[in-house]
Amino acid sequence: MNKSSLGKYKNLHLWMIIPFVLIQTGFIDSYWMTWSEERWMHHVHALSAMGWFALLIVQPYLVMRGKMINHRTLGMMGFFLAGATAWSAIAILPLDVQFGDQGGFGPRFPGAFFYGIIAVEFIMIMAFIIAVIMAIIKRKHTEEHALWLICTVFYIMHPGLGRGFMAIMMTSESTTPLMQPVSLAALVILIGIVGIGIKMKKLFHPAILFGIAVNLPTFFAMRLGEQTWYVEWLKVVMKY
Repeated sequence: MNKSSLGKYKNLHLWMIIPFVLIQTGFIDSYWMTWSEERWMHHVHALSAMGWFALLIVQPYLVMRGKMINHRTLGMMGFFLAGATAWSAIAILPLDVQFGDQGGFGPRFPGAFFYGIIAVEFIMIMAFIIAVIMAIIKRKHTEEHALWLICTVFYIMHPGLGRGFMAIMMTSESTTPLMQPVSLAALVILIGIVGIGIKMKKLFHPAILFGIAVNLPTFFAMRLGEQTWYVEWLKVVMKY
């Protein structure tokens, strides 16, 4: 990656701080406040995911400072971080099956919610893995490499952002299932990735279109979680 071809991304490291902060708001109540009670795999996933977001702040900063050796070294190390993020996310999915089997947690978190969100998160994880692989393949093509890495943010930020909206909306006395904050988080992410596509004049780039496709299933998570055939399949595949 050379500095001149990355001129349009000169403030990228500053923009990448925004999604990092957004996911932190989601993890305050669901991770940081319960840190001592969390399972080991939750620690691995939360810390590796936040590490990946932090990496996307540091890497463009190093490029713009001409520190290419540091950039490449950290990049190679970063792919191990990406692997930890993806694998730990997959490893904790069966816990949602357990929550679904328990009937969820009251009317705001019914069992169908947890069953449905598994499919949504699995799609996001697979998209993240594909994007990282594409970034590796396109490592000698600056804009392609950068765009695929930028888009990984929009593929996996939903769980953190969704939790943030949930925490806000749980302050109300409504008993309506909390699909609204989940859908709202997806909508915000969709606006963000479309905005990135327009700003970079790459709205129809595969990385942008892929990000849009990845977030659309979120709007149908509850409906999917209510399907008997799907729930039975989950119980066979994801034992806990």
